[in-house]
Amino acid sequence: MPKNIVVCCDGTGNEIGVNMSNVLKLYRMLEKDDDQVVYYDPGVGTLGQRKTWGRISQNAKGVLGLGTGYGLDDDVLGAYRFLAEHYSEGDQVFLFGFSRGAYSVRVLAGFIHLLGLLHQDQLNYVGYAFAAYKRAAMDGEDLSVAWHFRRIVGGRTIPIKFLGVWDTVASVIVPRPDRFYIPSLETLPYTLQNPSVEVFRQAIAIDEFRRMFRLRRWKEGQEFKPNRFSTSQPRKQDSRQVWFAGCHSDIGGGYPEDESGLSKFPLRWMIQQAKANGLSVNTSMFNHLVEGKARSDSEHEYAEPSVSAKLHVSATGAWRILEWVPKKMKWREWPKRKGLLGYYLPHCEPRVIPEGAKIHESALHRKEAVSSYRPQNLPAAYDLEM
Repeated sequence: MPKNIVVCCDGTGNEIGVNMSNVLKLYRMLEKDDDQVVYYDPGVGTLGQRKTWGRISQNAKGVLGLGTGYGLDDDVLGAYRFLAEHYSEGDQVFLFGFSRGAYSVRVLAGFIHLLGLLHQDQLNYVGYAFAAYKRAAMDGEDLSVAWHFRRIVGGRTIPIKFLGVWDTVASVIVPRPDRFYIPSLETLPYTLQNPSVEVFRQAIAIDEFRRMFRLRRWKEGQEFKPNRFSTSQPRKQDSRQVWFAGCHSDIGGGYPEDESGLSKFPLRWMIQQAKANGLSVNTSMFNHLVEGKARSDSEHEYAEPSVSAKLHVSATGAWRILEWVPKKMKWREWPKRKGLLGYYLPHCEPRVIPEGAKIHESALHRKEAVSSYRPQNLPAAYDLEM
């Protein structure tokens, strides 16, 4: 019997503990049985450290992971091995991630599209396969090495049923042979578009301004065609990216529970979207963790969704200092930032929300409920997402 295989990759800096990210809350809600097998990766820097030096080291690795892709290989290959060991033809694959974990699952999906899914008895080749995948980024879209490797090992063609992410951020540093192997920030293949993905969903923060948390948008209007050699007519990919009120972790969770009312809207939305596509979720746990309803067998209380809940300011401390470091003009997003000699100061640069973007109704309800909430990047014309 076909089953669901669910991979959950958490974001950098979200410790496993009382303050749970939306990925961890989703993991707790998932049915786990023979019909749905589940994998959870806490991500770089998410396992709690008791000692001060351990916490400092953990945070440093988290920042390094956001800026360079540090730890990405381990995250992706761990999830890939789980899929290879559990996948059978006809299974439905669901991938979820937040922050750097969101980029990890997008890389995982791109890796599978380009190289295929190895059989369990071929996993000794997985490191070579991933190197071939990353080589495609180094060679500037030359996929010949990757395709040649796939022909040799015979990677399986599998569709990704659902790819759901909260606020994707991350970069990967790779050496470019065309630039004398000088390291360069690169976007890995099929992370911005991927014809193996049937359904794509992304919840995006309206109020995230930090320079190291720039959004990785998904290209709209793609086709769903996991087998590039198929002669059948491709279907349109079901893609939706929706903007919510809040900063990065107001969207993906991780703040103290009594300050998590805003994060429940993107969590509820994502689960509803995934359930409509076949994900199995425990209703009682959903009501407890998302809707804030009490359970007789739990001593913990969870916040209910609230449009007037605390909206956190993420650009504080060291993050704020980084906003005064000059940045090349070619990376400017907000047109009101002025440049000088090819550089400009980001100074908490707003994300650009395009005209016609999907804005969740909770963001507009917050505008009505909180008089001080007036985001400057809301477009004049938008589509309302319920």
